[in-house]
Amino acid sequence: MSTETELKFQIPPAARAAVHAEVQAAGGRPLRLQARYFDTADRALATAGMALRLRREGAVWVQTLKGRGDGVMQRLEHEVVLDASEPRLDPSHHDGTPAGAALRRALGTAELALTFETDVRRTVLALDQADAVIELALDEGVLRAGSAEAPLYELEYELLQGPVAALLALAGEGVLRHGLWLDVRSKAERGERLARGLKTVPPLRLAGDTLASALEQMLVNACELAEGLGDEGHLQALREAVEEGLRAAALLPVATGLQGLRAQLDAIAAHPRGECLAAAGELLRAPGFNRLALELVGVVEE
Repeated sequence: MSTETELKFQIPPAARAAVHAEVQAAGGRPLRLQARYFDTADRALATAGMALRLRREGAVWVQTLKGRGDGVMQRLEHEVVLDASEPRLDPSHHDGTPAGAALRRALGTAELALTFETDVRRTVLALDQADAVIELALDEGVLRAGSAEAPLYELEYELLQGPVAALLALAGEGVLRHGLWLDVRSKAERGERLARGLKTVPPLRLAGDTLASALEQMLVNACELAEGLGDEGHLQALREAVEEGLRAAALLPVATGLQGLRAQLDAIAAHPRGECLAAAGELLRAPGFNRLALELVGVVEE
């Protein structure tokens, strides 16, 4: 059982060629990943925040179970390398682990079935950053659910060794250089939506009164708006999260950035109805918001 510490970013169309060239020129190693994700008919795993997949990584098959971790950057993971050329999914591979126990509770007696697939060209690059080792994974490919498809262009930063601050600093450089924007939705979440034919999801509102809960609500709703899928409800939930974040961080230096964000969102909310969502999306894809988001992640993770 392990915990991943990583951040994932969407790559604007205009920056995709430059990001690919940069990672490749730095010595990135190519790898083809073909994954199949499974769930029950009533989506028991998705409801529990879990993902179960079989993935061919080059010539090797790996079965992986993922679950929610603590905070924005962490995900629980248990994986098993399979000794088979065409393996079958077997939940018992995860027995004896906390994630495996959660999987059994979520499944009950229900049967698992394929829900969606991914076919990704990954370019992997390990970087030594002072006292840290950070792996960059550039994913270019497609999500498939039946006849439905959606493109994938993502850049992940995973902390393999060292302080979280190094991960945040490197990711911040990518935000400034390429206009990357932070996406807290996993491939499993996006694939589930594709399989169900959902363009968007309801706004997220959390009951907590901490900076961590405010940040989660802020980022989840910001992702929908940044991708042009959110509505007025997502914008309102985002503004509520900023207010909650200001209350929780009133005595911290990051409060200044939140005050600036509140003023920008107030101005956007005053736009004519047909213009405010586009303006919000532009703001939330911009480096200013994403640098603030990384600063908030750093405060929450301290």
